[in-house]
Amino acid sequence: MACADCVTGTIHTGTPAGTEITLAGLPIYATGDEASTRIVVFGHDIFGWKFINTRLLADEYAARGFRVLVPDLYGGYEVPQWTLGAIDPVNETPSLFQRVVARPMSLFVFAPFIIRNSQSSQNAKIGGLVSHLREAQPNAKIGFVGFCWGGRYAITLNHLFDATVAAHPSLVKYPVELDGISKPISFELAAEDHGFGGERGRDAEKRLREKGLEHVEVVVYEGVQHGWTIRCDLKDEKKKAERDRARDQAVRWFERFLSAEDAPAAIA
Repeated sequence: MACADCVTGTIHTGTPAGTEITLAGLPIYATGDEASTRIVVFGHDIFGWKFINTRLLADEYAARGFRVLVPDLYGGYEVPQWTLGAIDPVNETPSLFQRVVARPMSLFVFAPFIIRNSQSSQNAKIGGLVSHLREAQPNAKIGFVGFCWGGRYAITLNHLFDATVAAHPSLVKYPVELDGISKPISFELAAEDHGFGGERGRDAEKRLREKGLEHVEVVVYEGVQHGWTIRCDLKDEKKKAERDRARDQAVRWFERFLSAEDAPAAIA
């Protein structure tokens, strides 16, 4: 876990519109037009592929004409939702449950999560899914949007996709992992994110452009915290507006680079 904000936020309500399928040996939440040649793969946060917030957001992308796939990247070893708020950086007077139960127990939850979901395991699952999709739908354009834990792979595995979006990525080995970027990439960053905030985002953009990458976008959001694109309180109008703005940023990026036209060539 990169920071306390990884386990803060709210659980949304609604009924997901998609179905559960299996591709490349992975359980997947699939939503949107199955015949679409514009595919977006979600790299979910630490709460996994069944987290309702993630599924509802995937449905919103699908409503814009994409086929959206949310694969189970953790094999059942996601972080349980009761940890939301267990370590609340905003709450100066934590509840008895937080102090006595949630915080100590969270340590036992995160250790196996990190061990089980190593970078090599994520690389294998994401890479295997992309290979399957390329073979099954050779005419499709494939994008990847990663949130928090999944945001790292929008960077390191960018070269596997036609375009990626990194939303508040965590645990990025900076700047060395920028070397994985050769295709269009868009960053959605909270200004004060301790892991990958606005200052680092601007530095990353500078480095990537110096490398010769033309299609790079960095948008810094003020007044939000790490994880806002997935777990913000939708009853807070200002936070919801920024969450929706980030969603639209990603959708526009994919509308641009997952079109039927040829995608930009990769930078060697």
